[in-house]
Amino acid sequence: MLSSSRTWWLIEMKLNIPSSIELSDIYVSDPFTLYEMENVFEDKVYNKLREEFPDRSFFNKSYGKKEHGNKSYLHSNEPLFFDFLEQSEVWKNLYLTMNTETTVKKLFSLMIDDIKKLPERKKFPRLITLENIKFFPRWNLSFMSKLYDRISKLMNPKVNRIRVLFEFSRLGNDCFVPPHTEVDRKIFNLLLYFPDQNISEFDRNRLGTRFYKRTKKNLDTWESTYMDADEAKNFQNNYEVFHTAKFSENKFIGLIKSSNSWHDTETFNDLKEDRKSFNMFFYQC
Repeated sequence: MLSSSRTWWLIEMKLNIPSSIELSDIYVSDPFTLYEMENVFEDKVYNKLREEFPDRSFFNKSYGKKEHGNKSYLHSNEPLFFDFLEQSEVWKNLYLTMNTETTVKKLFSLMIDDIKKLPERKKFPRLITLENIKFFPRWNLSFMSKLYDRISKLMNPKVNRIRVLFEFSRLGNDCFVPPHTEVDRKIFNLLLYFPDQNISEFDRNRLGTRFYKRTKKNLDTWESTYMDADEAKNFQNNYEVFHTAKFSENKFIGLIKSSNSWHDTETFNDLKEDRKSFNMFFYQC
């Protein structure tokens, strides 16, 4: 949690996001909803975020199995995440701007029409509407927190408890993200890339996120986990890339989770710098 030994001043960051998801710089609704929103921060703010991206000393966890890509990460459910925020005013302000009910509801207002179209969402006990969203700012994995969540759900069965998990991500040489559609409780996500200022056009094109559509056998699944090598090979034989988001500055890219929201990255090699991103995952808890 945030330190009580010092004052945390919120200088709210201006977010340049569209009034509807369809007005994103790139918007695709078929086979699933994905979007890219350019120039979301003032240049000086984005450049400061890039300059103060956490160094490797903060990344002591990874998706450890080699076949799962070996991505290093720092999550907001870890004390080390807040230790880092103590050191960076600009990242602290980004966290405090994004982790508010006002921002969360604004983002949901963009997504809600596309969320409602998903047949899988109609099977959930609690349909997501703007009226029944309740934002919970703290992410806590302790036993007491989980117990409180369970009691709260029983007492308020129509309320959708929304939380945001924040993740710093680093991918180095021989690392990748396997094909997946996102875990079942995730609703949508936002990714913010941090390429090196001198990145080549070749790297901009190859370090982004790839999005897939089915061409042959249907492997779509709501319960998604990272694939191993054999599963990924079978997937590649039945799906093809229909869009690749460039690894470029100062934009949100993301998707609305569905059974077919397949995406991954290629395996990276010959990297001069890690592939760095900041990811925001919006969950129904």
